[in-house]
Amino acid sequence: MIRLLLLLLALPALLAPALAQDRFEAIRTRLDAAIADQPGLDGRVEMSVSGTQVTEFARALGLAHDLNISVDPQVKGEVVNTFTNARVADVLLYLCKTFDLDLEQIGSILALKPYRPPVLAPPPPVDQGPSVSYQADSAWLALDLHRDTLSAVVRALTLATGTNVVLAPGLEDRLVSVFVKNTPLTGALEKLAYANGLSVDRARDGAFLLKANAPAAGTAKGGGRPAGAETSAQSGLSVDLTDGRWLKIDALDAPRKDVIATVSSTLGKSYYFYDAVEGTCTFSVEQATYDEVLAQVLNGSDYTYRTREGVYLIGKRDQEGLRHTELVRLHNRPVKDLAAAVPEGIRKNVTIAEFVELNGFVLSGDQHRIEEIKAFLRSIDQVVPVVMIEVMIVDVNRSRTLSTGLKAGLGGGPQNSGGTILPGISYDLNAGSINSLLNSFNGAGVFNLGNVAPGFYVSIQALETDGVLKLRSTPQLATLNGHEATLSIGETEYYLEVRNDLIGTQNPTVTTSQVYKPVTADLNLKIMPIVSSEDMVTLNIEVNQSTFTTRISETAPPGTVARKFSSSVRVKDRDMIVLGGLEEKETSKSGSGLPFLSRIPVLKWFFGSRTSKNSQSKLTIFIRPTIIY
Repeated sequence: MIRLLLLLLALPALLAPALAQDRFEAIRTRLDAAIADQPGLDGRVEMSVSGTQVTEFARALGLAHDLNISVDPQVKGEVVNTFTNARVADVLLYLCKTFDLDLEQIGSILALKPYRPPVLAPPPPVDQGPSVSYQADSAWLALDLHRDTLSAVVRALTLATGTNVVLAPGLEDRLVSVFVKNTPLTGALEKLAYANGLSVDRARDGAFLLKANAPAAGTAKGGGRPAGAETSAQSGLSVDLTDGRWLKIDALDAPRKDVIATVSSTLGKSYYFYDAVEGTCTFSVEQATYDEVLAQVLNGSDYTYRTREGVYLIGKRDQEGLRHTELVRLHNRPVKDLAAAVPEGIRKNVTIAEFVELNGFVLSGDQHRIEEIKAFLRSIDQVVPVVMIEVMIVDVNRSRTLSTGLKAGLGGGPQNSGGTILPGISYDLNAGSINSLLNSFNGAGVFNLGNVAPGFYVSIQALETDGVLKLRSTPQLATLNGHEATLSIGETEYYLEVRNDLIGTQNPTVTTSQVYKPVTADLNLKIMPIVSSEDMVTLNIEVNQSTFTTRISETAPPGTVARKFSSSVRVKDRDMIVLGGLEEKETSKSGSGLPFLSRIPVLKWFFGSRTSKNSQSKLTIFIRPTIIY
């Protein structure tokens, strides 16, 4: 049946080329047959057009060959072509094919209009049987019936629920209609029976019996209540029965036990009290079933009921025999730590235990409260989005150091002159090299510079260094909505700690111990995404960064510089945000030399040394969240 339906749906697409070819052949036939009455159709066309509207082209064609050609205003398009010795009928057929037109002949008038394909009759509906849907985990039933036979409905109900539903003789071909959504099996069958003039009973083996309603008896004398109605009036309680099943009750501060006893006697229901039912109730209903009345009377009290083999057992909610235990499995959410989300009001006197292996809860307690908890769990058992967070961390360090100076001394100097000139100057001159340089100037003027002592030396330094360090890391994190994702990148260095212990008093002994202790510098990134409506993501971001600085000595611990910030931003899915501003600049200048002379411009370069350092560090973080359902 399904293959036939698919074939019928695809049939128009398969037949479209053949139908179009037959349509144009029919137009050609009509034009050839009209030549006898309109000789202009057999005339020859000599025309070259470019960018001419179809309507103007057809009007010119009709004037040139004495033809009545009408063009529908909805026809759009431009003709770009050259016609040489072409028949007028062929040109009209060309227009129909090029612009998907249809030609209609009305007497001597040829009408061109847009082609509208015929509307095919829809395929006959496929009978898929009664619509019965049953959720095994929640025991809820949904019915969508529209003039379905009762025998087919009963068969579908039995197959879906696993509970036998039996028909009374003569009801097999009866048509029924009803729409019920998310209702327990008993309630769904009662609504099906009420909507179609039936009644339902429960057999001792648990099966349901559907039968026709008994014909209503005549009215009592005096036009009072329908015949067969029973009335009980005591201490503010009035119970009427109509149609053998519907209860009309008016209760004013009536004891609960009297209401249950009177209603049960009226309907002939069997019941058993485990405990003495205390308390009173006040309510008024016009049309209710026995189960609905029983649920309302016991609602809000410490009592509940349960049916076993047609007998209603009534007692305390925690009473043995009234407790109900059930496994409720979740489909989209993990059960771990989810029990705390169940409101305290509906979990009272109900034991909730996690069953992680089956991703469900074991509920034990009052059945009615268990139904409330199941309804709540179904409402929150939804798909939790996963947020993938792409993080790009860019850390740029720039530094520049300039060292200049002239150092001279006696003794301990270099044996030979030498050093580097490029890329920076660091050169040492001993006494021999300096004397050779001085001798080259002696005799060149009126001054004699003489010679330096044998142990004299000079060191010249002029050096500038530049450095750029760019660190880039691109981690990707994924976390559930509302859960924190953490990234940590760290570096560890060690420093020496020396400890001296003095042992003894008469002859003290000093004990020395050395321990290397660690110091860490980390980059910690914490992001918690929260997905809201319209695919917007709120990000709670916290960044902590610490870096090492120069040691004051080789064994001293390194210094650290810490940078920290936190922020909350709201972005759209897949949008990129930039977090910057974590920038650090350092400028230092130091020098040494002869007192007073080292501060005089120009002379300070000959009587001292200078060191200048500039450094800049900048941290930039790019974050892009992506929602994955």
